Amino acid sequence: MGKAVKRKKFSIARLEARYAPFFILPVFALLAVFQIYPMVSGFLISLTAWNGFDNRIPAGFANYTAAFGDVNFRVALLNTCYYVIGCVPGTLVFSLIIASLLSNKIRFTSFFRALYYLPAITSGVSIALIWRWIFNTNYGLLNVTLYSLGMKEMIPWLTSTRYAMPAVIIMSVWKSLGPNIILILAGLQSVSTVFHEAAVIDGANRRQRFFRITLPMLSPTLFMVIILAIISSFQVFDTVLTLTKGGPGNATLVIVYYIYRAAFENFNMGYASAMAFILFVVILAVTIVQWLVKNKWVYSESE
Repeated sequence: MGKAVKRKKFSIARLEARYAPFFILPVFALLAVFQIYPMVSGFLISLTAWNGFDNRIPAGFANYTAAFGDVNFRVALLNTCYYVIGCVPGTLVFSLIIASLLSNKIRFTSFFRALYYLPAITSGVSIALIWRWIFNTNYGLLNVTLYSLGMKEMIPWLTSTRYAMPAVIIMSVWKSLGPNIILILAGLQSVSTVFHEAAVIDGANRRQRFFRITLPMLSPTLFMVIILAIISSFQVFDTVLTLTKGGPGNATLVIVYYIYRAAFENFNMGYASAMAFILFVVILAVTIVQWLVKNKWVYSESE
């Protein structure tokens, strides 16, 4: 009987090993067609001078050296970092606060969850058009509200180099709340109530329980939210395209929008591909740094 069971297990293992590649092959094929091939092709294009129509002229790493000598590219890189620094903490803080409130047993919780997630499934261009009206200097909802509260001068949100990027950040934070709230809510629901009950017995108040129990046990979820927020912030495009078009001047010129202009307005595909790979290296480096410092603040149950 024991030998029969062993033979059965052995035969199943052999069948899995034999036929597993046939099930994995379609996934690898899709990965190769839609991920690996475009990356390799884009890198090869970055080594050429090509307008998208004529023959490609080999250029070596001239596009990369030109990017680092391009004043507009450096401005776009600094603006993108400014956007990331402003957007990621704001998204994290507001998502955490709202998710903590929605995790309580209040009325219409499901309605509020759906309401906050609604911007995530709405067209980004439509949202940006609405926010252009909200940020309008003369009749925008934001300025009208601030004026009714006592503000003496209208703020030129989208026409001032001082306020344009903060306006883009405000809209982006609002737009990205929904998915992050859902992720944090899932993390909050996975926190065991046993720890909170023990802390209550020991006399800990609500603030102490939140900072010493909830936040440490929520840290893996927050780590994932931060990584996703940083990557998406470095790739911001549609918001800038619809809201400011990189202006006024170059105040909101970000890397992806500058890549778009180089590729589809100036038809310099090689230069655009080179900047795209520089952006890839920047995002990869930031992500690696996040993983290196992960163990210093992310709680692990295995430790």
